[in-house]
Amino acid sequence: MNGSRPSAEITELPLRQLYDYWTAKRGGRPWPARADILPSEIPTVLPFVMLTDVLDGGAAGESGGGLQFRLRLVGTDVAFGIDPTGQLLHEAVPEGPYRDHITALFSRGAAGPGALYSRTRYNYAEITGPRTIARIFMPLAADGEAIDMMLIGQMRDRQIHADHSAWQANPPAIDEEFELRLP
Repeated sequence: MNGSRPSAEITELPLRQLYDYWTAKRGGRPWPARADILPSEIPTVLPFVMLTDVLDGGAAGESGGGLQFRLRLVGTDVAFGIDPTGQLLHEAVPEGPYRDHITALFSRGAAGPGALYSRTRYNYAEITGPRTIARIFMPLAADGEAIDMMLIGQMRDRQIHADHSAWQANPPAIDEEFELRLP
């Protein structure tokens, strides 16, 4: 790892600040609770924040079974183009490679231990050049043990189009550039 702090690997300052906040809030516990996370303490990172419920998806069906994720809060920078607040993750994105990718990524984020930092490059046919999105997944547990929510930070490297949302995109090429499990 770079430097002496695990968060030194996180190149995006708001995501690093969010991870450091989550780490401080959990103290000696494996996970902080949602009640420990106070928006008034992190106003500068709120545009990049998502809060999701982690739900047991039960038997295979439309959602594919396994874990499901309800998008409880979606920050303004994350929700650009469309606001998926209140939807299940598999409802918010179209069927195809992006849905498969993002569902697997959220599932890895909820698996623990610790937080998961990832950078993914998306290549779109209708725009010039790829776009990279960095995410940090930090589990939350009301009882300190069973993960029931995630605090997620997400930043994109650039705008694409004001009327084009990644929530509705299905990029033809997805390259998981970097993934790191942090304590």
